[in-house]
Amino acid sequence: MVKQYEYKIEYKLDGGTKQIIATIPELNNVSSFGKTFAEAEANTKEAALCYLEALTKERKSIPDSAFHTEGTYLKLFVPRLS
Repeated sequence: MVKQYEYKIEYKLDGGTKQIIATIPELNNVSSFGKTFAEAEANTKEAALCYLEALTKERKSIPDSAFHTEGTYLKLFVPRLS
């Protein structure tokens, strides 16, 4: 079975490297970067899924989905362990 979560994702431009940094504050500030918003988002999604997989394997609770306010939200689908 799979459960859907939605977390707010924040973006900023690194002035030195000119790369986009994407961060999910609710997931222990999981972040990654890329040359474009799409690349930064894809890399951060991969990092977030790895983080959630580790929480699941350790039988730790996964943070609840964010309460929606203004901004961009990333949907993540996490398998549940039996």
